[in-house]
Amino acid sequence: MLRRMLSKTLITYFAVFCFLSGCVYDVFDNKLIIVNKSNQTIFVNLSKTNSFSSFPVLIDTLKGDTLWEYMSWIPAGDSLRNQPPFGGWEDYINKRCEDSTLTVFIFDRKLLKNNSRDTLVKNQLYSKKYSYTVKHLQKLHWRIEQKY
Repeated sequence: MLRRMLSKTLITYFAVFCFLSGCVYDVFDNKLIIVNKSNQTIFVNLSKTNSFSSFPVLIDTLKGDTLWEYMSWIPAGDSLRNQPPFGGWEDYINKRCEDSTLTVFIFDRKLLKNNSRDTLVKNQLYSKKYSYTVKHLQKLHWRIEQKY
């Protein structure tokens, strides 16, 4: 009796392990990497259009604190791997981005410090802007290097 229960328990654990390791395991497409080769922190906005609609730095309006975990920023000499909002990068760029082109906006600290949030978005002010097709990103091995 005990042997049968132990056997069923082991089979159940094995089935759960196989399910979790095979079915639930999700592979994220994080091959797009942005490397900051400048000497300052940069802020990044990936857009599926030729413009951006939100401020690249998020501030908690109650506490006035910067919400670092909710934005893309890269310290000097570091890099950031990016995941597409849906599926893989090829599908996202080809099916969801305007003209099958991903636009990358880079904002430096000086620009963000000297302009209000509304002015940046309204006037589309940014430090650098890059547009990439899948073919172009493949040639770059999905690695974008930002230098100043």
